[in-house]
Amino acid sequence: MHFNKNPNIGSTYLHFESILSTHHYAVDLLANGFPLHGTVISADFQEDGKGQHEKSWFSDPGKNMLVSIILYPENLPPSKLFLMNMAICLAVRKTVLTFYPQPECVQVKWPNDIYVHNKKVAGILTKNNLNFHKVQNTIISVGLNINQPSFPAELPSATSLFMNSNLVLDRKKVELTFFTDLEIYLSHLDHYDDLIKSHYHDCLWGLNQERSFLIKKNNEQLKGSISGVSPHGELMIKSGQEENEFHYQHGDLIYL
Repeated sequence: MHFNKNPNIGSTYLHFESILSTHHYAVDLLANGFPLHGTVISADFQEDGKGQHEKSWFSDPGKNMLVSIILYPENLPPSKLFLMNMAICLAVRKTVLTFYPQPECVQVKWPNDIYVHNKKVAGILTKNNLNFHKVQNTIISVGLNINQPSFPAELPSATSLFMNSNLVLDRKKVELTFFTDLEIYLSHLDHYDDLIKSHYHDCLWGLNQERSFLIKKNNEQLKGSISGVSPHGELMIKSGQEENEFHYQHGDLIYL
């Protein structure tokens, strides 16, 4: 499996001062034509920014990285979609580490949030279009909080690079760093599956720590420790005196 590498990520770069959503714009581009591989949609502000499960994404104008990237995977089986998700998460984490080099404090919260000191600094939304069991195209949307000085009280778990370092960063430099990191990690999908999985697990937030979860389908609480992520992208939790292992898909449970 490999990605069509012509041209590189960001060779086609569409920037907006304000836009409904970079993700929605990317969806519309694909619905109405064939944008080049690596096309980037960037914005200073999103009027209707979205995260996972249609959650809103808060960002002051001109403070943070808000991008969507269009890619065309070649020969990527659906069974490897979560492996690609892992690679994307690791790319965002590596970018964060470039500007905040404290690896023990920068982790991936399953399935695709990046945490700094137990607070969310970045969120990732990936949309894959499949046709006849093949991935036709992928949209990677990333919100990375860079220079955000504060967040509303209703977002106590959000943070930014500025809030941790007191440094105002060049957003363009952060973007370019991310594009390079993403290309590197996506290229690893060809030959380094085990390495990607290992790195993802090594920085997995909450690994081997006792935590409480809410199982949504029956509204019951579960206490257990995260033991890893399955090849299908399920969160594995060990619970009970016998440490039985349970697998949960994204959306099955809520961290308490």
